[in-house]
Amino acid sequence: MFNSVRFRITLWYAATLAVTLTLFSILVYNSLEKSLDENLDQLLAVRAEGVADALETYLETERIEVGRVSAAAAKGGAFYKIAPELVRLHTEDPNQAAVELRILDASGMELESSRGASGAPDLPERTLRDALKGNAAYDTIKIEGGDRAENIYRSYATPASGTGGAVYIVQAYRSTYHTQFALRNLRNMMAALVPLIVLFTGAFGMFFARVALRPVANMARTIRQITARNLSLRLTPPRGRDEIRELADLFNAMLTRLEDSFLSERRFIQDVSHELKTPLTILKGELEVALKKARSAGEYAAILQSNLEETEKMSRIVGDLLTLARFDNREVKLERAPVNLPALLEISVQSLSGMAQKNGVTIRLSAGADIPEPEGDQSQLGRLFLNLLDNAVKYSASGGEVRAEVFSAAGRPAVKVSDTGAGIAAADLPHIFKRFYRADSSRSSSGFGLGLAIAKSIAEAHGAEIKAESRPGDGSAFTVVFPARITKPRDA
Repeated sequence: MFNSVRFRITLWYAATLAVTLTLFSILVYNSLEKSLDENLDQLLAVRAEGVADALETYLETERIEVGRVSAAAAKGGAFYKIAPELVRLHTEDPNQAAVELRILDASGMELESSRGASGAPDLPERTLRDALKGNAAYDTIKIEGGDRAENIYRSYATPASGTGGAVYIVQAYRSTYHTQFALRNLRNMMAALVPLIVLFTGAFGMFFARVALRPVANMARTIRQITARNLSLRLTPPRGRDEIRELADLFNAMLTRLEDSFLSERRFIQDVSHELKTPLTILKGELEVALKKARSAGEYAAILQSNLEETEKMSRIVGDLLTLARFDNREVKLERAPVNLPALLEISVQSLSGMAQKNGVTIRLSAGADIPEPEGDQSQLGRLFLNLLDNAVKYSASGGEVRAEVFSAAGRPAVKVSDTGAGIAAADLPHIFKRFYRADSSRSSSGFGLGLAIAKSIAEAHGAEIKAESRPGDGSAFTVVFPARITKPRDA
């Protein structure tokens, strides 16, 4: 289970989800913490600045009134009348968030405070100095009694100008307990939810991965049943057009190729056995007959001559098979050089002139002008053309004609060998380049069915294309089209 693809997919997915949720939780937590801190600072500033502005306004009004009435009434009378009222208005409104307020003098002594301000945090000396200079300041203050959230306060202090040049300090503060309580609850909730979400998602992911990979399991069961004797079995692809369907199609295509290859090899072995069995049977029969009684020298010579012919036949079969094997293994070293195709074809035509004359077949050679010369191995290409011409002569009836043409196909040199024989059936045409393949009796001969296979191997070794065209009764044509130029020689 732990080594399965399903488990690894689920594990990677759960790990990715865990990292994503953790980063998201950290981002949310930090954003909330920053937002709560900013909201608290803004609340404290609004309350303190509101009291300071109102205090300055009342004190200025009182100064003007006292100036008109009597100078003796200016000694703090306005402050003691308005300060308690201002503190009460800004702390006892149930519609506003709870904030504690204090009004201090320049020395830091408390002059007025809200009812809940007992045990209020003292302002640091630095904040007092800044306030006397006219600057407001924020502070995070811990009071004696421990480091719990209830003992940590956020404070904002701002100056307010009074009568006679007096300076008052308005302090608004609030415990950070509520903020820390909300953040602690959020931390606990995230610490509990993230693992649970990852766990449940992993469980569902395992289930869905099993469902998604069910076609793979079905394919695996089918693959276990496939053997060398059962290559016709195919996978049942899923209905969707996904990667698993593509994999199933590719595997089925591979099975088709393997089946064709196994069948081809099986036919190859059968054909080789059949082709070698006939001459071996003849050899054995003639030798047994020769040993039954004494023979004359002439009779022995005839038997030996027949044995030699059968031996040569087997030698040609083995030689052709070795040639094909060397081409298949790319062991044939091609000695590439520019090849004069008309001259090479002329040599092949002359080699077959005797056989053609014997069969009553005429061979005609024609060549176009300015035919580019391909690069290739002259001896191997000569064998290719010889096989094509030999094949055409064999399958042409007496009085027939074989044409060998050299021409240019879209700037590429090409050779076409055609005959006026019986032609090839459409069902046989795709198979004629296979080893030992021979069409019906209308095209049977003394050959072994290896000539066209060798011709194709030689053509492919030169990067050329070879194709056959035929219709029964209209003869056959084999065309070899060479590449325009081979820039990098390739060993077959």
